[in-house]
Amino acid sequence: MTEHDTDADSDAAGAVAISGSVDASGAVGPSGSVGPSGLVDASGETGTVIDDVAERAERPSALGMRRKDLLRSTPGQWGALLVALVIAGLVVGLVTSLSVHSRQATLSDLATSSGQLRVAAAEFHRSLSTADIAAAAAFLARDQDRATDRVRYETSYETAIGEAQSALATLVAARDEDADPGRRNLLGTLPGRLSEYTVLVETARSYNREGEPIASTYQLLAADAMRAHLLPAARELHQAARAQVTDRQLSTMSFPLLELALIGLLIAALVGAQVWLRRRTNRLINVGLVAATAMAVTMLLWTTVGANAAGSHVERSSEDGTQVGDALTDARITALAARANEALLLVSARDDHDTDRYQERFVELRKRLVGSGNASDIIAPSRSPSSPGGSGIGSADAGDVGHARGGLALAKAATDDPAIQDQIDTTAAATDVWLHEHRTVLSTAGVAQAGAVETLLGSPGSDAFDTVDDELGSAVDDVRHRATTEITTARSTLTAMTPGVAILSLLTAFAAGAGVWQRLREYR
Repeated sequence: MTEHDTDADSDAAGAVAISGSVDASGAVGPSGSVGPSGLVDASGETGTVIDDVAERAERPSALGMRRKDLLRSTPGQWGALLVALVIAGLVVGLVTSLSVHSRQATLSDLATSSGQLRVAAAEFHRSLSTADIAAAAAFLARDQDRATDRVRYETSYETAIGEAQSALATLVAARDEDADPGRRNLLGTLPGRLSEYTVLVETARSYNREGEPIASTYQLLAADAMRAHLLPAARELHQAARAQVTDRQLSTMSFPLLELALIGLLIAALVGAQVWLRRRTNRLINVGLVAATAMAVTMLLWTTVGANAAGSHVERSSEDGTQVGDALTDARITALAARANEALLLVSARDDHDTDRYQERFVELRKRLVGSGNASDIIAPSRSPSSPGGSGIGSADAGDVGHARGGLALAKAATDDPAIQDQIDTTAAATDVWLHEHRTVLSTAGVAQAGAVETLLGSPGSDAFDTVDDELGSAVDDVRHRATTEITTARSTLTAMTPGVAILSLLTAFAAGAGVWQRLREYR
């Protein structure tokens, strides 16, 4: 071997040492060694890398096996049961507490925000109708130099406009909460519409003081503005507020089936856990699980009784308050609208304007209020619902009676409260007096204008209508108060439930965990 060959061999060995390993075929490997086994490290030990890789591959499967073995073992199963029962108790308590809190928040909204908006919408509608009557009546009173009546109706007009502005301010302040963009836009235009109406009334009043014939034109323009814009808007807002209250009442009257089902499943799980542990430990009673079951049963009963009691109060609020109040309010607004058309008939007759449209509207509203007969026809049948031919309160034909006799009959059919029934009877009797006087107004309008105005503004017609308005207004206030009282009582029923259910769920989870933990400690 030459010196040159020896140097070449040394260089090759150095290359192998630097670059890696070479297998039997001459390939270089990563370990820095060569051997007949395929991989040989520098020390001459074979198979180290392969064994290391195999060991790492086996570690996850070994860990999974150990976990499975743990879950199959008694301590593992008891530990899993402990965790499951604690989580179940906490989740059920959280869901139930949130549900009760949501119902309580809805009831609070009914007693405050939604309830107040509903009243504001009704008052806006009512006060506009009152202002319409008062403006026309004050106009006629100045015409006939009836100073006392003029002052009375001008004062009534100013009061009604102030009430309308106050109610509208309440509605506008809450318009951002309205989900309907159309109603939000409508509320934005109403202050301007109301201002336009008052300007027309003041213009008519100014011309009337000077005795100008054009005064009646402006008064009728004001009435047209009221009917074209303000009253339809008030009606829409009133109906929307009613629907909102009704939806909230229905949501709080619904039975909490989901919550009760979850509590029932929790109780079943606790009972099942006791049976399973008894078979595994031969211990008859587990104090912790028995206590947890008792608290879960208490939670079930409390939720059932509380929700049922609150729902009953809300139902009474709806049936004896909201529904009766809506019927009475509708009857009152119908009467006010009829009275306004009666006054406008004389305003239009003053300067030979068309009176037919006001009389036609009056006839339509009269039928809506009292139906096809006399208003007092509702008195006798309602006193004896089971009498032959009678179809009063509780009759299966109550809807037909309402259609035949109008809003007063519907209002009376909606309530079984004797005090409210008496107020409606008084209203019906006064309505007949007022409608009888209207015949005189109609027959003398334009022909004997002074006599027609005297009949409209004087006794007994004016007094009779005041009785109609006062009795219906008083009845509306009574049922509103009743509805609010029932809602407040329902809310009070749920006051202690939210924290109570939360505490019971925590105690249930703790007791269940403690019961299983005790067995786990004994096993160890």
